[in-house]
Amino acid sequence: MEVKIRTPVWTGDIDQKSLFLRPMGIMGSLRWWTELVLRSLDKFACDPTSNRRCPDNIKRYCFACLVFGATGARRTFKLSMSGGERTFTGHAVNIKPSGRSRGWYLGSGIVGKINLNIIPLDRDFDESLIFVPLILASRWGGMGAKTQNGYGVVEIEDYSEIDLNRFEEAIKNITSQERLSRLRINLRHESNDGFPNLKEMFFTKVQFEFTDTEWWKRVDGIAPRSHSNYRGYVNDQRIINWIKSGSVPIVPAIKNWLRYGRGTRLWKTNNRVQDRRTESWLFGTTERICAFCYGKVKKDRNNPQNFWCPNCNRSLSKEETFERIASKINISCAYMIDDDLWEFRIWGWIPKEEMPIGFDRDSFLDNLKQALDGGESVTVPWNDLLGDQTKNHKLKVWREFDSSRDTVKPNESDIGNYLQSLLSGEDIR
Repeated sequence: MEVKIRTPVWTGDIDQKSLFLRPMGIMGSLRWWTELVLRSLDKFACDPTSNRRCPDNIKRYCFACLVFGATGARRTFKLSMSGGERTFTGHAVNIKPSGRSRGWYLGSGIVGKINLNIIPLDRDFDESLIFVPLILASRWGGMGAKTQNGYGVVEIEDYSEIDLNRFEEAIKNITSQERLSRLRINLRHESNDGFPNLKEMFFTKVQFEFTDTEWWKRVDGIAPRSHSNYRGYVNDQRIINWIKSGSVPIVPAIKNWLRYGRGTRLWKTNNRVQDRRTESWLFGTTERICAFCYGKVKKDRNNPQNFWCPNCNRSLSKEETFERIASKINISCAYMIDDDLWEFRIWGWIPKEEMPIGFDRDSFLDNLKQALDGGESVTVPWNDLLGDQTKNHKLKVWREFDSSRDTVKPNESDIGNYLQSLLSGEDIR
């Protein structure tokens, strides 16, 4: 199949660069989206990066590992890819929106068109096992790494309509007792609590028009600032090449507003300690933090194997801390829909359990939707963020399972109907 890359894709390498697409980088992303679908269908999917990965101590494997493989269980397919080219050459750009002394480092990803082939390695493999997560990601999220920084929006071209029933039947075949007995392994059933689940995700698309084709030169962080020595990137060949590839890196501008600017009113309370914990939990952190209060920890002087949490006033084992937390909110680059219309995505996983004290999930999502839809209580300053040559910013669609916020199937409580709707691309308001 042919895949059109709308915003640069990042698959990384040992040097933290993305010189060309790596099948394993796409494979990991495909598995993550597959896990979302499986968990929403109440089938256990482990996190292969955690200590709960398969196999367990009695050689049982989760549904995802029976498709993607694990120690002792062969993968049922392989990917081959060709095509694509680097967005730009040289070092990453460090985009600093207004008020920031530290910015967002954006390196060169891969752009263009690629050919992706799915090659079965197992007689029970069905291509729907890959098409369902692939189409879901292409329509509503992103592929590869660093989707929280704008990478990974792709478009799958020339594919037939996906039937969720076929996917569920394929899962039954992969996990049939006859097959498990043949492979001498067992199926693993556990709780999905604490893992990303499609039922706890939200997906939204925002569109806008422009009055000048070079509107991107006014984007906060790309534009120079007249009252400082920040020169911006309007004349930087790396960003010029990025724009030529068909997208604009607007993520620093929007994230800066949402995490540090007036957008904090969407999630902040009047409690500084609680807000600091919420910030780390919601937007991620590269610092080691306490698993109980989300505060920063340091080495315990009295017990070098442990860490000390000043907030909890206690010594913590390594397992009681998080080395880093990924952002729960992803924002894409802006990409062109047609000659006078651009779009970007905001999507993420906001779990309903184990939230920081003081964080109100429904209130945050209500506030975010209202702000994107032109609400008056918190107004998004689009002309400050994207420049005064953009106009008619509007929320195109909001998708969320079993929620009145959903603009296509509000309060749809049947996960099969909801998932089929996502796969079909129902996004007309």
